Amino acid sequence: MSFIKKPERPAKKPTFRGAPVLSGLLLRTLLVGLVAIFGAAWALVRHYTQTLPPLRVPVTPREAPTFDADAGELPVPEMVAPDGEAR
Repeated sequence: MSFIKKPERPAKKPTFRGAPVLSGLLLRTLLVGLVAIFGAAWALVRHYTQTLPPLRVPVTPREAPTFDADAGELPVPEMVAPDGEAR
């Protein structure tokens, strides 16, 4: 066992290099980003400039469907007040 002091190593300078990015991946990412921005802008412009057609409401009310006793359906009972008037 030796107690001799070891020689100091020269300090390394930290190098901050990013991982090498492939140019194709970077180009594809930028292209998808630009398409997304363009699509969002187009959707906003179309949303605020498009005039919607008027709502259409039927003029005559439709006939209420009747019950089918053969299918096991029962008619809705009438609610009669104590004085004999229907509600």
